[in-house]
Amino acid sequence: MRVRTEATYRLVGGGSARAVTEMLGLEPTIAAEVGDRRGRSTVSVPYWFLSSGLPTDAELADHLDWLLDRLEPRQAELWRLVEAGYTADWFCLAASHATEHAVELDRALLARLLAVPGDLLIDVTGDD
Repeated sequence: MRVRTEATYRLVGGGSARAVTEMLGLEPTIAAEVGDRRGRSTVSVPYWFLSSGLPTDAELADHLDWLLDRLEPRQAELWRLVEAGYTADWFCLAASHATEHAVELDRALLARLLAVPGDLLIDVTGDD
């Protein structure tokens, strides 16, 4: 059974990525400020992303648990950032060979996700 999963907590817009890092006391996996060059483009909206540090063959729930372990203690700050104009979401990938893998998110995990701002986005695709 082949499966590839990833999860990233994303904050976009608002003031600046630097302000997010300072408020949360967490180093992002990747961040950019308005005017930064990314490839051939210039960043027009700041962003701050934190991806799980787990291997891509871990379960999606494990990636989300990893992120929540770091973000839950900072949920008040995250809600303040959203109130200040940042957009938050959980961007997840589940890539599997056709019908070979089910993603399970139990009620306890879903309750934890609800305590932290952000919509849950799951990109489901084949493994190629």
